Amino acid sequence: MTRDQAIGAVLFVVCVLVLIGYVAGLVWPPWIIDALKSISGGAISLTWEQVQFWLIAIPVAIAFCIVLAIGAWIGWTMATTPPPTPIEELEKELEKELEKEEGAEEEAKEE
Repeated sequence: MTRDQAIGAVLFVVCVLVLIGYVAGLVWPPWIIDALKSISGGAISLTWEQVQFWLIAIPVAIAFCIVLAIGAWIGWTMATTPPPTPIEELEKELEKELEKEEGAEEEAKEE
C-alpha cells in the first residue's frame, strides 16, 4: 500500500466513524450526554435538545464560514486580476503583425 493509499484509507475510516457518531448523536443523544458527564466529572449538564442543537449548529456554522471564505477568495482574485485586453486592440495588433509578415515576405521575394 502506497502512502497516498494509506492516507486515503485513514481518511475513509475517520469520515465513516464521524458520520456514524454524528447520526447516532442526532438520533440518540443520551450517549453523548453521558460521555460528556463522565469526562467532565459531572460538571457539564446538557439536555437532549441542547445536544441536538449543537450537533446541527456547529456543522452549519463551519459550512457557512467555508462558503464565505471561498466568496472572499473569489472577490480578492477578481479585484486583483488586471482586466483583459479589449478585442479591438488585439485585432489591431494582429493586423500590424500580419502587415509586418507580408512586408518581410515581399522583401524576401525581391532579393
